[in-house]
Amino acid sequence: MQSFKCDVVDSTNEEAKRPLAGGRVHGDAYVLAREQTSGKGTHGRTWISPRDAGLYLTVLSAAQRDIGPEATFYTLAAGVACAEALESATGLDVHLKPVNDIMVAGRKLGGILTETIIEEGRMTTLVIGVGVNVRKARRPLPGGAIGVTCLEELMSPHAFARLALDDLVSAIVSRVISQVAAVDGGDLEGVRRAWQGRAQPGSQPPWSNALSPRRSAS
Repeated sequence: MQSFKCDVVDSTNEEAKRPLAGGRVHGDAYVLAREQTSGKGTHGRTWISPRDAGLYLTVLSAAQRDIGPEATFYTLAAGVACAEALESATGLDVHLKPVNDIMVAGRKLGGILTETIIEEGRMTTLVIGVGVNVRKARRPLPGGAIGVTCLEELMSPHAFARLALDDLVSAIVSRVISQVAAVDGGDLEGVRRAWQGRAQPGSQPPWSNALSPRRSAS
């Protein structure tokens, strides 16, 4: 898989679109940066991205896809992938909060921002941004925002010192690609179940009853 490792970028989602537009991405790929100057959250919010204090990652999944209600499930599937990878690497109890928050102990550890590239009425590429707070840093919050946390706060000093971030990145990327393939294959019910099993207590499911899953591909 292609990888683009950067020092400072505006946002990894925007950085990922540049080689894509230049024809330098072939198949699946990812972009990883040490710092973002204009990290992106949902609804135009800013993702605070101090240098070397988090994982700032974008996964590109290039394939021709129809535009339909299933598109919502790519964000849900990416959330499941991140939760699985984080739990495996850290032993933490990771939950998901609609529609894109990664939560531990009621505080936000990370988030997901999914964008799509549309050409001639078809989705050609998924751009899945993942941010995970790793080290303690100043992260100002807008008014009313939920509290944030990071892996350094949540893990014991010994466990945190042993955490292999390169392995965590690889696990997130591979699991995101795998979960995207599940959506592509039509296993929306499986994604629903997996997401619901990790839902933050009290959260309402982020899907509409009108979104009925297609049958899983055989």
